[in-house]
Amino acid sequence: MDKYIVKISKRRGLPGLACFRLSVSRDIPLGRDLMRMLALVALVTATLGLNVYASTLDELELISGASSITIIDNGAGDNNPADGTIAYINSNFNGWTISVASGTSHAPGLSPFGLDLATLVDTCTGGGCTTDSLEIFFTDVDFSEPVDDDEFTSTFSTTQTGSGSASESAWFSNLDTAFSQQNLIGTIGPFSASSVGTASGGSTDAVPDYSLTLEQVFTDSSGTAVSYSADGDITAAVPEPASIVLFGSGLAFCVIGFRRRRLS
Repeated sequence: MDKYIVKISKRRGLPGLACFRLSVSRDIPLGRDLMRMLALVALVTATLGLNVYASTLDELELISGASSITIIDNGAGDNNPADGTIAYINSNFNGWTISVASGTSHAPGLSPFGLDLATLVDTCTGGGCTTDSLEIFFTDVDFSEPVDDDEFTSTFSTTQTGSGSASESAWFSNLDTAFSQQNLIGTIGPFSASSVGTASGGSTDAVPDYSLTLEQVFTDSSGTAVSYSADGDITAAVPEPASIVLFGSGLAFCVIGFRRRRLS
């Protein structure tokens, strides 16, 4: 059976990065230990780049005329037990039939988005909804990635039938309070037909910790049946942390030092 020797020696790598050379020669068993070592390196690399989403401070609020309700994550009215996501269902909210209004937060991070609000189907078939708009807010606090001014982006898409309008507005707040509308990122719409749009903005830097808020507004302008399926989010141009970039580059650099040589 082949046997190997592993020699590990420190060598020069990238600035600030300890790099080691692995020399492998036949003498003692290695295969399984080497596989474990490589698996450990892969695990460390993956862990450094991993975002853990565990926010339970997100809130969803619905308003239509005199009707209003606020749902906190994992509180009464939340139909999704996962942390960072709220799902609300109501067959008659001031005349609006809400199949589901669902918000997801990735606080404290912004990847792949900070907030997302999906209103799968809102239908008005009569009652207060024929005169009262439906406003849906989703918010969360403690976002920790700094964002320069004008680097936030909000997107909004709506598929709709009937005569009405749909729009979305997005804000961030350095006050770090729920539902704060301190700094407008942008407003998309109102759309009177199925559409997609984006808005970018933010007149000042977002300084950690800060909050994000999305608002979607739906109206019935004809008093007849109207329905919507919409989705929107907030993202930002956030550079990859330099430490992770250096670590990844350093691993590639260190691989050069892994050589296998046979004993003569």
